[in-house]
Amino acid sequence: MKVLLLTASFGDGHNQAAFAAAEALKKRNIKVRVVDYTEWLNPALRSFAKFSLIQGVQRAPVLYGLFYRSMSKLQSTSSLQRQLNHLGMAQMKRYLRAYEPSVVASTFPTPTGVMSELREQGFTRVPSAAILTDYTAHGQWLQDHTDLYCTPTDAVACELEAHSVPQERLAVTGIPIRSQFSPQNSAAMLRKRVSHRRDEHFRSDKPLVLVMGGGSGLLGDVAEWMDVMEHVNLQFCVICGRNERLYRRLQPLESNRVRILGYTNEVDKWMAMADLIVTKPGGITVTEALAMELPMLLLKPIPGQEEQNAAFALHAGVARLASDVKAAGEFLQGLTVAPETLSNMRAATRRMSVRGAADTIADLLVDLGEQYESRQDKGAWAT
Repeated sequence: MKVLLLTASFGDGHNQAAFAAAEALKKRNIKVRVVDYTEWLNPALRSFAKFSLIQGVQRAPVLYGLFYRSMSKLQSTSSLQRQLNHLGMAQMKRYLRAYEPSVVASTFPTPTGVMSELREQGFTRVPSAAILTDYTAHGQWLQDHTDLYCTPTDAVACELEAHSVPQERLAVTGIPIRSQFSPQNSAAMLRKRVSHRRDEHFRSDKPLVLVMGGGSGLLGDVAEWMDVMEHVNLQFCVICGRNERLYRRLQPLESNRVRILGYTNEVDKWMAMADLIVTKPGGITVTEALAMELPMLLLKPIPGQEEQNAAFALHAGVARLASDVKAAGEFLQGLTVAPETLSNMRAATRRMSVRGAADTIADLLVDLGEQYESRQDKGAWAT
């Protein structure tokens, strides 16, 4: 059996989810390929789309939110949707002919639209699956010929059902995340939490705040963050990723209670060690934090999926919201006199069940592929 997983490099969340599902499939000895759908687009169009997205998020988040909502209202049979599908349709056809998968799954909605139209045309009967990576159901996921929807929560499944998706096509799986955050690995990391903090020379009697997201420049003014870390009497670890300029700027803050890191492969360890993470509410980040029972301070969600992810986390009691760095600093200052806030939030994370999604999704995709392979009417490719 062969599985084709389609993703899109708009941010890293779609890719991480696809590779998490691929890793789980490979453990089952399934042949799998992960393909970035945007690589099938015209290079100039691809560059423009990515540039526009980044600029929209950073400079005009309100306009981005309007675009997000307007695209969510787009009907799968509309002329604009058909035009979007056709941007990568020829390449999709060639790849399906060459690879001959038994199931196609997507962590980004546009390829599901292309697959749905190809099914409608009679080009292929290969089953199509949607793997949602945010705690909301964007309208672009709604396609007539999607056989399986892997949803993060019951609430998202209900959203889809309210838009006429048959219940038998819905599976509440959670969002697939890296194997470092599997049930076994998360539990092992949490057991070592105290010893890891000791090894990294952090005190156990003072909260450790993990700050992530600076690599994309979306966590606000750096000077304001420097002031917060200098004056709020908590412990901090800032992961700058590959943002070397940010790393160099923050380096002077290094002390016995402030650690500045560049790129690290040990995000899972730092999440397990921390008492709070300050970050942007991407679907993957929220899910990984929950897997590590880590409360969240979510900074200024952009309109669209980040707002919906934040709403999910706030409703669950596992997160607080900060509109800017000043508000974040005030919340952190409050923790110095009311540390029980974090204890209550951590207790709420333990009531959430987010681990094991990749394995669940892998099993569902295998079942879907086996059903397809057992059919007598798979048919030849259309010309």
